[in-house]
Amino acid sequence: MNRRTIKINGKELKLMKAHIKPNYKSRTVLSNTTFDYIMLWLRNNCNANDAVFYWKQAMDFYNATISLPEESKPLTAYYSCMNAAKALLSLNGLDMVNISHGVSSSRNDATEVLSKAEITYTGSGVLWELSRLLGESLVKQKYKVQDLLYNIPCIHRTFSLSYSKFSELFIPVSDVCFDMQNVDDKKVHLTFKLDQRYSSGLQRRFINNKFEQTYNDETDDVFYRYKKNFKWDIHDTLANRLSNLVSYHKKVRPYFHYIVGNQMLWYLKKELPSNTHIIDRSSITLIYGVMHWLSELVRYNPMLFNKLMNSRQNWLIKEFLDLGLQQFIDEISAEIAGTNIMVTGYRKD
Repeated sequence: MNRRTIKINGKELKLMKAHIKPNYKSRTVLSNTTFDYIMLWLRNNCNANDAVFYWKQAMDFYNATISLPEESKPLTAYYSCMNAAKALLSLNGLDMVNISHGVSSSRNDATEVLSKAEITYTGSGVLWELSRLLGESLVKQKYKVQDLLYNIPCIHRTFSLSYSKFSELFIPVSDVCFDMQNVDDKKVHLTFKLDQRYSSGLQRRFINNKFEQTYNDETDDVFYRYKKNFKWDIHDTLANRLSNLVSYHKKVRPYFHYIVGNQMLWYLKKELPSNTHIIDRSSITLIYGVMHWLSELVRYNPMLFNKLMNSRQNWLIKEFLDLGLQQFIDEISAEIAGTNIMVTGYRKD
C-alpha cells in the first residue's frame, strides 16, 4: 500500500498528546512557560474559576518544589500534581470539594525497599476520577511501587540501569500519522514505523496484536498500522470528519506513550504476557500514585524517606521527582487545552 496522510488546510494530521479531546484545529503551541499558557487558556476559553484557582495552586507548588531540598520536594511535588489534576477534573464538571486523594498506602508497613512497598488505587477520589476520565481501570487495586516506576516511560532508562533484571519495556516509533490506503474506499489507519534497532523479528513479536505489519508499495518500507480504521470523506463536512477522527484517536491513543522534550517522541509498550510487572495505565495515573506515596513518606516517616535517599534507589527517586513532575504537568496541560505544547526550539517534521 502507499501512504497518503490526511490533512486539513494542508496540515498533516498526526497523533496528539491529549487523550480526551484532542483539538485538531489548533496549532502546536511553542512555550517555555506551560503554566502561564494554560492559565491564559483557562481565562480566555471558558468560565472556569475553580480550574483557574487549582491551576494557580499547582503552579505555586511546582515553583516551590524547584527551590526545595530533596527531603522536602515530594510534598510540594505531589500537591502540584494533585491541584493540576483538580483543575482538569473541575473543568470537566466535577466537584472537587472534600474529594479524597484516591490512593492510599499503609504507614505501618512502610519500607524503603521498592519491591515491597505497596500502594492502593482506591474506588473513589482524584485518582479514580482521573482514571475514569482517561478510560482506565476503576477497580480497586494494589500495586508495588517498583512496578509503577517500571511502567513510566520518562524514567524507564534510569529504571533499567537501576534494575537490570527487568526487561526493557518501551519501543521507540516514528512517523506516527493517519494514512489513507485507498482514496476510493476512504479508509484511514493510524500507521507508524519501528525504530531500526527494534525492527528484528524477535522485537516484532512484542508488538500488540491490535497492530499489523504492512509495506509501502513505492519504497518497500516496512511499517505498522492499527487494524481498525475510520472513514475520511473529503466531501463530508469538516465537523463530521473531525468527529470521526477524534473517536478513532481515543481508541488508539492509549497504546502510545510520549516523553516530554523538544521533540515529539512516541513509544509503544511491549506485549509481554509472561511479564507480571506490566501495568496498563497512562503516565498520568502512574506518576500520581508514586508522588502520593513519596509525599506520605516525607510527611509521616521522614527518617524512612532519608534512608531511601541514602540507598541505591537514590538516583531513580531523584529522576522521578524531576522528570515525573515535568511529565505530569505537560500531560495534564495537553488534556486541558487539547493541543500539543512544545518547548521553544521544537521543530516540526
